[in-house]
Amino acid sequence: MIFVALSTFAEHDRRPLELLEVSGHPYRIHATGKRITTTEILREATTAVVIVAGVEPYDAATLCALPALRCISRCGVGVDAIDLVAARERGITVANTPDIPTTAVAELALAMFLALSRNLRSQANRMQARRWERVTAHLLEGRTVGLIGLGRIGRKVAALCRAFDARVLAFDPLVDPDRGPPGVQLVSREQLLREADIVSLHASRNPQRPILIGQAELACMKRGSILVNLARGDMVDEAALVEALRSGHIAAAGLDVFGEEPYRGPLCDFEQVILTPHSATNTLETRAAMELACVRNAIRFLAGELGSDERVV
Repeated sequence: MIFVALSTFAEHDRRPLELLEVSGHPYRIHATGKRITTTEILREATTAVVIVAGVEPYDAATLCALPALRCISRCGVGVDAIDLVAARERGITVANTPDIPTTAVAELALAMFLALSRNLRSQANRMQARRWERVTAHLLEGRTVGLIGLGRIGRKVAALCRAFDARVLAFDPLVDPDRGPPGVQLVSREQLLREADIVSLHASRNPQRPILIGQAELACMKRGSILVNLARGDMVDEAALVEALRSGHIAAAGLDVFGEEPYRGPLCDFEQVILTPHSATNTLETRAAMELACVRNAIRFLAGELGSDERVV
């Protein structure tokens, strides 16, 4: 049985559901419209051989309580919420959709760079209040964008920034300095923080050092710079960022991910902060493509055809 744990599935495009229907495999869909809980997983997916998963956690205890489970087909890139060691020990294949969300996340990053540089939220709020007040702003052209993480998404963001004639710096210890993309200068983390007008996080999670931007790193950033985080919520020290925004050292910030979600914390109170509800991949085109890929992975696994190139473990 295939269990679809996604909070929404085939909501705007029926092709993933139609693919399930014609596959001939029995399936069940989580239908509350809300992120599934561990209790609901253990109640609804006890006979599932494959789970089409979202960002809900699958720790060792949860995997142990799902004796039939043999594959988790993750709708998205990150597999941080899955205990990969426990999955490997239990013979559970974990697949994801690493390439599909790249453009959606990169475009949101660029949208935040532009909106925060041009103070769009502040200007729009004033106009909505019928106040004709012009607010000074910056171009993206000529500014320095620093990317922490130069994987698929980081490289796409770099290409979009270069199209705007921005200077692009990047820090990624896994990238050979001689093999960086054209127009991107690979530098140390310290140089990036010191020189960038916009610092944007696109790194993978590091369990040994989860916080990439804390009080010390914010202090190293240029006064009046911008911080954007579309990577992982716990990569930024929220209390330190709040203080840096209050002091004016950091001019603005854009975040799509948070240490605790749903987020209702103090960053909501700043006009110069743009927050989105973990929705970087939530475009109609991207969601449909990811759901289709997840269902195909599930069907191919059951047919014994899931190639190693789709496997995370």
